[in-house]
Amino acid sequence: MHVTKTDLVDQVYQAIRKQILSGTLNPKSPLRQEELAEQLGVSRQPVSHALVLLEREGLISDYGRKGKMVAPIVPEQLRNLYQVRGAIDGLAAYLCATRVDNEVRNLLNKLVNQGDAATGNGSIQSLALADIAFHRALYERSGNPEIMRLADQSWSHMVRSMHQVLENQSLRSGIWDDHRAIAEAIIDGDPELAGKRATEHANSAGQMTYQRLTNS
Repeated sequence: MHVTKTDLVDQVYQAIRKQILSGTLNPKSPLRQEELAEQLGVSRQPVSHALVLLEREGLISDYGRKGKMVAPIVPEQLRNLYQVRGAIDGLAAYLCATRVDNEVRNLLNKLVNQGDAATGNGSIQSLALADIAFHRALYERSGNPEIMRLADQSWSHMVRSMHQVLENQSLRSGIWDDHRAIAEAIIDGDPELAGKRATEHANSAGQMTYQRLTNS
């Protein structure tokens, strides 16, 4: 199959981005084009283009002579993003509860069960994926495509911080208790309660993230 230059750049972009979001590449890790090209089995050119895209996304910072590095996680920025997400998540949960059907009920129950299972097996990666799946389901089922578009603009930064917070085992079950409470309000068809719980969950998560990052 013929791979175009654009496809190759996108593949390299996605591969490096995945390493950043998963924490495989930690904040302030140096990004050397030669090493990345060798690791990914490509030339330096698509790596160079991919790094430009990642820098635009705010996942990479240019330190001049020191070169490009994975951008640091800024606690104040994350706190601000979570405040915005509180409003978005509250609206998404509210709208979900106004249009709940059996498909949404089954999906939310499945996602909460997956989160419980991930909490039990202790894998940060599986917990993060379950968390992302839960919130994206609310956005997708809200009936408002603008919610997903707005959330996508900041989601990558939140995923990075999520791994830091989930390292604290004492917080994990509480996160899924919140998710279960949100799901129950949606399933019960209570928009006001669903929105309130989702907003409170995002605000609480933002505060926990801020404290975790400032104390680390």
